[in-house]
Amino acid sequence: MKSGTTWMQELAWLLLNNLDFDKANKSHTVRRCPHIEHSVIRNNLHVDSISVCDQMQDNPRFIKSHLPAQLLPRQIWENKRKIIYVARNPKDVVISSFYFLTKLNLWQGNMDDYIDEFITDRIYYASYWSNVLDFYRMRNESNVFFVTFEEMKQDLKDVIERLSRFLDCKVLSEMEVDMLVKHLSFDQMKENQFNNPTSLIRAAFEAKEDFNFMRRGIVGSYRDELSSEQISKLDRWTQEYLQEYGLNESDIFGNIK
Repeated sequence: MKSGTTWMQELAWLLLNNLDFDKANKSHTVRRCPHIEHSVIRNNLHVDSISVCDQMQDNPRFIKSHLPAQLLPRQIWENKRKIIYVARNPKDVVISSFYFLTKLNLWQGNMDDYIDEFITDRIYYASYWSNVLDFYRMRNESNVFFVTFEEMKQDLKDVIERLSRFLDCKVLSEMEVDMLVKHLSFDQMKENQFNNPTSLIRAAFEAKEDFNFMRRGIVGSYRDELSSEQISKLDRWTQEYLQEYGLNESDIFGNIK
């Protein structure tokens, strides 16, 4: 959650649909790529999101989920369906998810309380590290494309080219890659009502007036939004969790500048 999946949705959908920017600018990303467990999160919806996914006519279908590996439909693993997994460093996820949930009145409290609940797996889609590590350890499987938000911010062109190969899409020209990069820029996506689901979410939830699905879209936002004590607490939690696997946070996300 809040790791760049909407950004990736738009990129992958465009690659799978021959860069159909016209259609992308006329229909919401979240409707072109339905969220399979949405009905569970919003149990007052009038539609069943699983049925919506089941009835999709797109070929191939493109479906979104934040679920951990063990809760995904078994057929995904049995049939070796292609999986694109986007991870983001935990401190930025804490910041982004805190504002997302509090502005939607889905969680109440201050940042200290939120961090405590985040690291003790009492927030939506917890456990964070268990979710990320399962897919990180599968990153070399032929049907898994593991990428980080940080990689996408650092070199989006490289991610576009690698993802295009993974999805068996056509080789893109330099001009087509440039068009994608422009379309996928944070400022352009934030201003595009079909990429930014803020209005849709406001209509579905009792959101606060200042709610915006897309806030800053940068790497390292935690540095000016968390206290040194909060950063230290999250770093200790990460170090304790990853030491069992012989990993450091930088092994997954690189050195965050």
